[in-house]
Amino acid sequence: MFQLKPGSLAMIIGARTAAGRVNIGKSVELFALCQPGERFINPVNGVTTQMPQQGGRALWLVTGDVVAFDRQHGFAFVRAEHLMPLEGDFSPAKEETLSLS
Repeated sequence: MFQLKPGSLAMIIGARTAAGRVNIGKSVELFALCQPGERFINPVNGVTTQMPQQGGRALWLVTGDVVAFDRQHGFAFVRAEHLMPLEGDFSPAKEETLSLS
């Protein structure tokens, strides 16, 4: 079974807020699973951010063509259950050379 992990791709398939619903259907890169009270540097805007302690749950910080709750572009915080992993190798197919001897 494929698990959500930093650096992998996923599609946003749900949201609890109206602000989050604009991101449904978009593919994103998972940056980090942020725990309540955790401090980190946002990879998009470089701002040190602290997750609210009272949030009570971890949220994925995702990057891509998405908007955050405050309308900042390029990142969003998403619940794990609202993400669908995108599996597969998206690199171009390699041509195999046939050797005739």
